[in-house]
Amino acid sequence: MKLGLMGGSFDPVHNAHLRVARAAAGRGLDHVVLAPARQPPHKNRPDMADPFHRFAMTALATAQDASLCVTPIELYREGPSYTIDTVRHFRKAGHQVVLIMGSDSLAEIETWRDCHELLDLASVMVYPRVPFVGDRFEEKLPDWIRAKRDAGVIVHLDLVPDATSSTTVRALLHSRGTAPGLIPESVERYIIKHRIYAGGLEGSTD
Repeated sequence: MKLGLMGGSFDPVHNAHLRVARAAAGRGLDHVVLAPARQPPHKNRPDMADPFHRFAMTALATAQDASLCVTPIELYREGPSYTIDTVRHFRKAGHQVVLIMGSDSLAEIETWRDCHELLDLASVMVYPRVPFVGDRFEEKLPDWIRAKRDAGVIVHLDLVPDATSSTTVRALLHSRGTAPGLIPESVERYIIKHRIYAGGLEGSTD
Protein backbone atom coordinates (compact mmCIF):
# COMPACT_ATOMS: atom_id res chain seq x y z
CA MET A 1 0.00 0.00 0.00
CA LYS A 2 1.23 3.50 -0.84
CA LEU A 3 0.73 5.70 2.22
CA GLY A 4 1.09 9.43 2.53
CA LEU A 5 2.37 10.35 5.99
CA MET A 6 1.66 13.83 7.34
CA GLY A 7 3.01 14.52 10.79
CA GLY A 8 2.65 17.53 13.04
CA SER A 9 1.39 18.76 16.36
CA PHE A 10 -2.10 19.47 14.92
CA ASP A 11 -2.70 21.92 17.75
CA PRO A 12 -5.39 22.14 16.45
CA VAL A 13 -5.81 20.51 13.05
CA HIS A 14 -7.18 23.11 10.60
CA ASN A 15 -8.59 23.29 7.10
CA ALA A 16 -5.24 24.08 5.49
CA HIS A 17 -3.89 20.77 6.84
CA LEU A 18 -6.87 18.97 5.33
CA ARG A 19 -6.55 20.79 2.00
CA VAL A 20 -2.95 19.60 1.68
CA ALA A 21 -3.80 16.04 2.75
CA ARG A 22 -6.60 15.79 0.19
CA ALA A 23 -4.43 17.22 -2.58
CA ALA A 24 -1.76 14.62 -1.77
CA ALA A 25 -4.34 11.82 -1.70
CA GLY A 26 -5.28 12.80 -5.23
CA ARG A 27 -1.74 12.14 -6.41
CA GLY A 28 -2.03 8.34 -6.44
CA LEU A 29 -1.86 7.52 -2.72
CA ASP A 30 -4.01 4.77 -1.23
CA HIS A 31 -4.44 6.69 2.02
CA VAL A 32 -3.03 9.75 3.73
CA VAL A 33 -2.24 9.09 7.38
CA LEU A 34 -2.10 12.04 9.78
CA ALA A 35 0.18 11.35 12.75
CA PRO A 36 -0.20 13.75 15.69
CA ALA A 37 3.08 14.00 17.58
CA ARG A 38 3.10 13.37 21.30
CA GLN A 39 6.15 15.58 21.77
CA PRO A 40 7.25 17.46 18.62
CA PRO A 41 11.06 17.57 18.71
CA HIS A 42 11.26 21.10 17.24
CA LYS A 43 8.64 22.67 19.50
CA ASN A 44 8.56 23.16 23.24
CA ARG A 45 5.28 24.74 24.24
CA PRO A 46 4.25 24.01 27.82
CA ASP A 47 0.67 25.00 26.95
CA MET A 48 0.32 22.55 24.06
CA ALA A 49 -2.99 20.72 24.11
CA ASP A 50 -3.00 17.20 25.53
CA PRO A 51 -1.87 14.77 22.81
CA PHE A 52 -5.02 12.69 23.11
CA HIS A 53 -7.16 15.81 22.58
CA ARG A 54 -5.09 16.57 19.49
CA PHE A 55 -5.60 13.01 18.28
CA ALA A 56 -9.36 13.24 18.89
CA MET A 57 -9.61 16.52 16.98
CA THR A 58 -7.67 15.07 14.05
CA ALA A 59 -9.88 11.97 14.05
CA LEU A 60 -12.99 14.16 13.94
CA ALA A 61 -11.54 16.21 11.08
CA THR A 62 -10.81 13.15 8.95
CA ALA A 63 -13.85 11.02 9.84
CA GLN A 64 -15.90 11.89 6.75
CA ASP A 65 -13.11 11.41 4.18
CA ALA A 66 -12.29 7.83 3.19
CA SER A 67 -8.92 8.88 1.78
CA LEU A 68 -7.72 10.24 5.14
CA CYS A 69 -7.10 8.57 8.48
CA VAL A 70 -5.25 9.24 11.72
CA THR A 71 -2.78 7.06 13.63
CA PRO A 72 -2.04 7.16 17.37
CA ILE A 73 1.38 5.55 16.88
CA GLU A 74 3.36 8.57 18.08
CA LEU A 75 1.17 9.09 21.15
CA TYR A 76 2.33 5.85 22.75
CA ARG A 77 6.01 6.44 22.12
CA GLU A 78 7.98 7.94 25.00
CA GLY A 79 10.14 10.97 24.36
CA PRO A 80 10.23 13.16 21.24
CA SER A 81 8.18 12.00 18.24
CA TYR A 82 10.75 11.45 15.49
CA THR A 83 9.42 10.98 11.97
CA ILE A 84 12.12 8.43 11.16
CA ASP A 85 10.67 6.05 13.78
CA THR A 86 7.19 6.32 12.27
CA VAL A 87 8.50 5.78 8.75
CA ARG A 88 10.46 2.72 9.87
CA HIS A 89 7.26 1.34 11.43
CA PHE A 90 5.24 1.64 8.24
CA ARG A 91 8.07 0.38 6.06
CA LYS A 92 8.45 -2.67 8.31
CA ALA A 93 4.72 -3.29 7.84
CA GLY A 94 5.33 -3.46 4.09
CA HIS A 95 4.04 -0.04 3.03
CA GLN A 96 5.55 2.42 0.61
CA VAL A 97 5.76 5.78 2.41
CA VAL A 98 5.45 9.28 0.97
CA LEU A 99 6.16 12.08 3.43
CA ILE A 100 3.94 15.13 3.05
CA MET A 101 5.70 18.21 4.36
CA GLY A 102 5.78 21.97 3.98
CA SER A 103 8.57 23.79 2.17
CA ASP A 104 9.62 25.24 5.55
CA SER A 105 10.25 21.73 6.89
CA LEU A 106 12.10 20.54 3.79
CA ALA A 107 14.32 23.64 3.91
CA GLU A 108 15.31 22.62 7.46
CA ILE A 109 15.43 18.86 6.91
CA GLU A 110 19.03 18.61 8.07
CA THR A 111 17.83 19.39 11.61
CA TRP A 112 15.69 16.22 11.56
CA ARG A 113 16.93 12.98 13.11
CA ASP A 114 18.55 10.59 10.60
CA CYS A 115 17.46 12.82 7.73
CA HIS A 116 19.51 10.98 5.08
CA GLU A 117 18.01 7.62 6.05
CA LEU A 118 14.59 9.25 6.17
CA LEU A 119 14.77 10.26 2.51
CA ASP A 120 16.19 6.85 1.58
CA LEU A 121 13.15 5.15 3.14
CA ALA A 122 10.49 7.60 1.94
CA SER A 123 9.78 9.89 -0.96
CA VAL A 124 8.40 13.39 -0.40
CA MET A 125 5.50 15.54 -1.54
CA VAL A 126 6.27 19.13 -0.59
CA TYR A 127 3.73 21.94 -0.44
CA PRO A 128 4.46 25.69 -0.26
CA ARG A 129 4.58 27.38 3.13
CA VAL A 130 5.13 31.12 3.52
CA PRO A 131 7.83 32.46 3.62
CA PHE A 132 9.68 29.48 2.09
CA VAL A 133 8.48 29.95 -1.47
CA GLY A 134 10.25 30.84 -4.70
CA ASP A 135 13.85 31.97 -4.40
CA ARG A 136 13.67 31.97 -0.59
CA PHE A 137 12.92 28.25 -0.70
CA GLU A 138 15.48 27.39 -3.38
CA GLU A 139 18.36 29.08 -1.60
CA LYS A 140 17.68 27.08 1.56
CA LEU A 141 17.88 23.64 -0.06
CA PRO A 142 21.09 21.65 0.51
CA ASP A 143 22.69 20.08 -2.55
CA TRP A 144 21.73 16.51 -1.62
CA ILE A 145 18.07 17.54 -1.41
CA ARG A 146 18.32 19.11 -4.86
CA ALA A 147 19.76 15.82 -6.11
CA LYS A 148 16.83 13.90 -4.55
CA ARG A 149 14.42 16.24 -6.31
CA ASP A 150 16.21 15.84 -9.64
CA ALA A 151 15.91 12.06 -9.20
CA GLY A 152 12.15 12.32 -8.64
CA VAL A 153 12.26 11.40 -4.95
CA ILE A 154 10.81 14.83 -4.09
CA VAL A 155 7.81 16.20 -5.96
CA HIS A 156 5.87 19.44 -5.49
CA LEU A 157 2.17 19.78 -4.77
CA ASP A 158 0.86 22.59 -6.93
CA LEU A 159 -1.04 24.54 -4.28
CA VAL A 160 -1.45 28.23 -3.55
CA PRO A 161 0.56 29.04 -0.40
CA ASP A 162 -1.75 29.22 2.62
CA ALA A 163 -0.68 31.28 5.60
CA THR A 164 -3.20 29.65 7.94
CA SER A 165 -1.49 28.42 11.10
CA SER A 166 -2.51 26.74 14.30
CA THR A 167 -1.25 29.82 16.16
CA THR A 168 -3.77 31.98 14.27
CA VAL A 169 -6.56 29.50 15.00
CA ARG A 170 -5.73 29.36 18.71
CA ALA A 171 -5.64 33.15 18.93
CA LEU A 172 -9.08 33.44 17.34
CA LEU A 173 -10.52 30.77 19.60
CA HIS A 174 -9.07 32.53 22.62
CA SER A 175 -10.28 36.02 21.69
CA ARG A 176 -13.57 35.27 19.93
CA GLY A 177 -14.42 31.72 20.93
CA THR A 178 -14.66 30.70 17.28
CA ALA A 179 -12.50 30.40 14.15
CA PRO A 180 -14.99 30.47 11.26
CA GLY A 181 -13.80 28.89 8.03
CA LEU A 182 -10.46 27.78 9.49
CA ILE A 183 -11.36 24.51 11.25
CA PRO A 184 -14.05 21.87 10.72
CA GLU A 185 -17.23 22.49 12.69
CA SER A 186 -16.85 19.16 14.49
CA VAL A 187 -13.40 20.21 15.70
CA GLU A 188 -14.65 23.60 16.85
CA ARG A 189 -17.47 21.98 18.83
CA TYR A 190 -14.97 19.64 20.49
CA ILE A 191 -12.67 22.54 21.39
CA ILE A 192 -15.50 24.56 22.89
CA LYS A 193 -16.87 21.57 24.82
CA HIS A 194 -13.49 20.76 26.39
CA ARG A 195 -12.26 24.38 26.71
CA ILE A 196 -8.95 23.35 25.20
CA TYR A 197 -7.49 26.74 24.27
CA ALA A 198 -8.46 28.86 27.25
CA GLY A 199 -4.83 29.51 28.28
CA GLY A 200 -1.72 30.98 26.64
CA LEU A 201 -1.34 30.89 22.89
CA GLU A 202 2.29 31.55 22.05
CA GLY A 203 4.38 29.08 20.08
CA SER A 204 3.68 26.66 17.25
CA THR A 205 2.94 27.97 13.76
CA ASP A 206 2.12 24.60 12.16
